[in-house]
Amino acid sequence: MDRTDLYLQWNVGKRYENTIKENEMVQKVSALFAIASGYQKGIEYVSPQNLAKWRKAYLGTLNALDKNTGEESKRKSKQLRKAIYELIESKVDNNVPLPKMLPRKKKDLAVVEITENYLKFEMDRMLSEQENDKSERATYIDGTSWYKVCWDSLDNNYERSGDVRIEVLLADQVIPEPGITNYRLMNYCFEKKKMSLSRIYDLYGRLIIPVEDGNSTCDVVTYYYKNEDGIVGRFMYASNSLQVINWEKEWQVRKVRVCMACGTINPIGDTCRNCGGTRFKYINQEKEILDENIEYMSNPYEDGESDNPEDTSKVNVLAEAGDEIPLYKITQLPFVPRPSVSSIDTIYGISEVGILLDMQDSINKILTKVEDKILKSGTIVTKPERAKINSSDDTFKIIGVKSAEEAAQYSSREVIANVAQDISVAQLFYESMRSSSGVTESYQGKVDNTATSGKAKEISALQSAGRIESLRVMKAAAFAGVYELILKYLLAFSDETREFVAILPNGQRKEMIWNKYMFLRKDKYGNLYYADDFAFSTDAAATLSNNRVQMWQETQAQFVQGTMGNPADPRTLELYWRIMEANQYPLSRVVLTGIEENSQHLPAELEQAILQNPQLLNTVKEVIAAQGEQRGGARPNSGPQGNGATHTANVDRTNLRNKIEAGNNITGGQGALTGGNV
Repeated sequence: MDRTDLYLQWNVGKRYENTIKENEMVQKVSALFAIASGYQKGIEYVSPQNLAKWRKAYLGTLNALDKNTGEESKRKSKQLRKAIYELIESKVDNNVPLPKMLPRKKKDLAVVEITENYLKFEMDRMLSEQENDKSERATYIDGTSWYKVCWDSLDNNYERSGDVRIEVLLADQVIPEPGITNYRLMNYCFEKKKMSLSRIYDLYGRLIIPVEDGNSTCDVVTYYYKNEDGIVGRFMYASNSLQVINWEKEWQVRKVRVCMACGTINPIGDTCRNCGGTRFKYINQEKEILDENIEYMSNPYEDGESDNPEDTSKVNVLAEAGDEIPLYKITQLPFVPRPSVSSIDTIYGISEVGILLDMQDSINKILTKVEDKILKSGTIVTKPERAKINSSDDTFKIIGVKSAEEAAQYSSREVIANVAQDISVAQLFYESMRSSSGVTESYQGKVDNTATSGKAKEISALQSAGRIESLRVMKAAAFAGVYELILKYLLAFSDETREFVAILPNGQRKEMIWNKYMFLRKDKYGNLYYADDFAFSTDAAATLSNNRVQMWQETQAQFVQGTMGNPADPRTLELYWRIMEANQYPLSRVVLTGIEENSQHLPAELEQAILQNPQLLNTVKEVIAAQGEQRGGARPNSGPQGNGATHTANVDRTNLRNKIEAGNNITGGQGALTGGNV
């Protein structure tokens, strides 16, 4: 089959046919999907009609609402003010909350610190700026978005066997188990998406019937469920043809890529590193055998194993090479919801558009009426009935008249529409929208006439931020769940030690390592297990550190106020620029280099005075030359030849000799005194 034929769906041959077991399973799953989908459509916060209406209202393409039912009518409406778009864009915050882990035991502090730094390092790659921006708007428009966290075994190279992948899904792309309000307790859920037929063939080797002729995509439904062992399985099928695409009963079980000839594990490569075979397959890994010892450091004095305060370091062997260690198993579905403002009775959030839609519709109806009034206004010209004026020419017109009486018959009157009341009502509705949304003019970057002082503006901004605090809290909670799932997938699937770079507070870059075996523990019976009972949250201060411009301003304010020390002190200046370099301020490295070079010079006034006084300059040169040639503290050609020691060494030597002589005299005197007494 030619590759272009696959894209065009020409001459592709026989389509895939389900097995008997697959047919039985797809009938059950499709029935369960119909039940869950029907339950979801009955929820106001995520019904298809409301989602379509809210998305069009955000873009400004929604028709006028029916005044009786509140539903979209067939009458076109001019969206002269896209207030919903304006207010949502004022709330968008593309900062990614960074992880914060709380250990249960003191000895886990070091592991937690390394893991936090590693997750911060990897998050930019796992969640792209485009996906994060999509999640921001989807959350406010639909009321809910979903994060899908899973392990991508195809994202491998010669250093790693796969990696975590994060996707953002819309509210109606995920259909959870009916009645569930806590995503951690879901037993099953569905995911809807479109996939190209060529990608399905590349990944699963099956030719699927397209939705219609000339279409190279199909609608795929993926069923995630917990099997009888609590492990998550995955079942994929095409909704139009009910052809099974993939069925993995233990989808979250660790899989390895092995050679079909000898069974050697090969994470990557076209040939087997053992036998040279070229055929591979993924199989479930039943056990894991250690290649080397797992060691850890402990403090016997702090652990109560020693009474010696200096006994602070001990190497312990947790497991030896050749030991079999347990495989970490994930028993949670790979979805985390992010509601905008949580609702009381469902897992979904409340849409920002749903709250503001009626007011925007009223504003646009009023503004359309204002536009019609203004366009119909103009000037009325009266003239004698028999007089002819060329109305096709818009330029200045000259009309000849015979008398003043005839000239008086020509006149013009202006027709001006009164729209003051309409504009006032439209502005009233807009202020109501802003009050409901919690966005003030200061928050939008506009001139706020109600805040006349700097402190008043600061309070206004803080109050506005407080109004939308729920949005930030729900976002932080969603990311805490994402980080928890990321760690679980790393414990379950990552093999290798991962190296990364962390920036220390002094601006230096330190290379650190992370490995899943840091989480291995041994219970009192000698059984190994993975510690995963950490409390996950997000660091609010770390979000500020992500905003480099705000950090530059904050650092500069602290420097000017003297919080770091005297701003005129070169050491304070160096500290300030090291912090700016850590926040990636442009040319900060150049400034630091200049500060280091200047520290090698005398003050500019002193250097200038020395250069302007030749005699003083010669004296300085002589002193420097003397210091370079001096030996034993003697000036050149003065006195006996020096012994090669420094002046300080000679002084110490002389003092020691004097003490010895004084001691001998005292001893001798005591001896004589003693002899006299006898």
